[in-house]
This record gives sequence, C-alpha cells and structure tokens, in this order.
Amino acid sequence: MIFVLLFFEALILLYGAAHLGLGPYEAKIVFSNPLYHFLYLLFADEVFVRLPNIFLTLINIFLFYRLATLYLNRKRDALLATLLFALLPATIGSAVVINKAPFLLFLTLLFLILYHVRPVYGYVLAVVMLFVDHSFAVLFLAMALWGLYARKFEAIFFAGLFVASLILFGFDTGGKPKSYFLDTFAVFAAIFSPLLFLYFFYAIYRVLLKERKDPVWFVSATAFFFSLALSFRQRISLIDFAPFAVVGVIVTVRVFTHSLRVRIRRHRKRLYLYLFLVVAVLLLNDALLLFHQRLFFLLSPKKHFAYRHYLGKLLAQELRKRGYGCLEAPESLAYQLRFYGIKSCPNARLALKPRSGAKKISLRFHDRDFGVFYVVPQ
Repeated sequence: MIFVLLFFEALILLYGAAHLGLGPYEAKIVFSNPLYHFLYLLFADEVFVRLPNIFLTLINIFLFYRLATLYLNRKRDALLATLLFALLPATIGSAVVINKAPFLLFLTLLFLILYHVRPVYGYVLAVVMLFVDHSFAVLFLAMALWGLYARKFEAIFFAGLFVASLILFGFDTGGKPKSYFLDTFAVFAAIFSPLLFLYFFYAIYRVLLKERKDPVWFVSATAFFFSLALSFRQRISLIDFAPFAVVGVIVTVRVFTHSLRVRIRRHRKRLYLYLFLVVAVLLLNDALLLFHQRLFFLLSPKKHFAYRHYLGKLLAQELRKRGYGCLEAPESLAYQLRFYGIKSCPNARLALKPRSGAKKISLRFHDRDFGVFYVVPQ
C-alpha cells in the first residue's frame, strides 16, 4: 500500500513541478548550490532541477511511514498518518519548490528512527547534524527536554548540542520588535490545512496536559510552541520550524484513533465525519496548489501566490521574441532571467518605470495583464 501511495505522490509532484515557473529564490539557489547548478548545466528545465527535492520527498514519505509504525500500534494507523502527511500542502509545496525543508525533514526522520532502534547511531547523526544547519537547534532543544522528562543522562548531551549550535550559527533576534503571532498561526494553518491544523493543535495540547509523551511529541511541540513564542517579537522563517512540526501528524493520528476506539460504534460517526472533512479539505488545498493557474482568472495576478514564479519566465519569453539575449536586470529578476536564457550584459538595461528611448514590454498571462517593463538601450 505504501508503494501505491508513493507512485501517486510521484505523479502529483512531477505534475506540480512541470506547471510552476521557477521563482527568484529558487533561481538563486540553482546558481549558488553546486548540485542544482550541475543539474542546470545538464538540462535547464524546471522539473529537472527540482528532481532532488521530489526524490527526497518520496524518501521522506517512506521514512515517515517507518517512523509511524514505531509509534502507532496498528499498521493502518501508520498508513493513515502517512497519507495525511503526503497530502499536506507543506509536503507538496516543499517538493515542487526548491528549498531546504525536504533535506531538514530527511535528517530529522532518519534521526528519530535511529534514535528509536539504534540510539548510538542516532547520537552520531545528531553530532553530524550540528554542523549541517542552524535549524537543528530546535531538534536538539526538543531532545534535551525529552531527556529531562524521561530522566535520561542524554539530556546533557542534547543540551550541549543545542548550546553548540547557538554558538556556531548564532541566534537571530534582529529587526524591529513586533508581534507576528497571528501571521505565524495562519501560516501553520496553511501548511497543515485548516481542519487538520485544528486537530493537530488539540492533539499537541491534549498530550501536554494528560497523555504520555514521546520524542515525536517533543520535537513537534517544541518546534510549534517555540516558533509561536518567537513570533511575539519578530518575524520568523517557518522553513526553520515546519520540518519538525509536521512529524506531529503521528501524534495527531494517535490521539484521533484513541478517541475513536474508546467510543462505541454508534458514537463514532462524528469522528469519521471529521476525518472525511479533513481529507476533503486537504484534497481541495492540494488541488488549488496543483491547478493554481486557474486562479489567475479570479485574482489580480499580483495577488496570486505564484505571481513571482511566472514573472521571470514570461519576461524572458517576451525578451527573446524582441531579440534581446542579454541585458542588465534588477537582482530580483536577474537569476530567473538567467535560468530562462537571458544573460547579463551592459548592452541594455531593464527598468520598471518609463525612460526616454525605452521600449515597452507588456506581459500577459491567461488573458490578464501581468506586468509592464521597459528596456533602456545603453
């Protein structure tokens, strides 16, 4: 069953990658990361450069299933948790948009599995993770708290890794103090989907108050509550917390199935209905992600969440039609244009406002005005 899920997930991710332009952040990674740049040199195609993320996401789904079987009593519960995880907007979005989240999640899942079956290997991997990315400080903090809760000496080990991570990478508290709590809460609702997030929040809070806790709960709860606490003061990058929070889907399913089985059959209908609605909303969210181009008919292009992913691609196509193979462009567009074949040179300059002698470039997408640029001869 898990391999059937992986097959359909692969089809979904390949479709999503093929129908989304490369965003400016992605393009910058392509030209700064050796792996992605190598793939670009082999074949400058949107799907091809996203293959590492897609492949890693499929591995993550399998690892998630393996982890779920370790913490859930029944195989079908593990399959349900894995299905929900595979349908998360965060899972699909991080696979089709180049970013570090799948890699962070891969190491996190691998660590949690090793910690459960071969603790010594888990400790070794944790030391390696210390030097990989600053985001793992959240994982180390969670495991230190788990050690304190379980009264294990390893709490000192993970606390040391947490402190070492802060020393090695620092801790950003810059910027103007301002509350982004509601924004962070809304983003969590988006990456889980609203109904699943509500039950996730309930499950995390319920376990906090009255149920047994395990490393998976500590990792998910620490990432969630720590990010909310930080958001009272500053804007945070959810990519540093989401890969740890999503493992809480296992906790969510455990609480749900326990609530289901303690009820007699005729009183289970409401829970089954809620599960049906959760899956339905997940599928609706995923459909909006995959078929997002249809939303350009309903929204102003600049209000569409994928606007910047198409801007560079459409502009490059129009520039080639006008005979421009290279020009100077703002940094926000330069990497995208380079990916789509428009190199940087001093022959002409791209401007956002009219200039004397400039040629106007109007962009349209799905019969909607997408933007206006001006090419100024040098």
